Amino acid sequence: MPQSVHNFLFSYYGLDWAAAVFMFLSMHRLGIHKKDGFIFAALASICWIAFNLIAHSAAGVIANLIIAIMAYRSLTKWHAPKAQEPDSE
Repeated sequence: MPQSVHNFLFSYYGLDWAAAVFMFLSMHRLGIHKKDGFIFAALASICWIAFNLIAHSAAGVIANLIIAIMAYRSLTKWHAPKAQEPDSE
């Protein structure tokens, strides 16, 4: 593989590729109603945070930190009991 292509594909140590794979896994797993999709989303966010630190993007770091926190919150709330609705008779 020519060096310029290698640099283009792996200039961020593969963090962008790992983040993309974790995000696709997350979307798939959540789409079939599997709880571990939130874990894949958090892993994707962690990879994106590292990527954005290397790329010097403060907005990317903050946005993905918020997404990781939201994924964690969703994971913990997954089986939260729903409030009972009054009968509408």
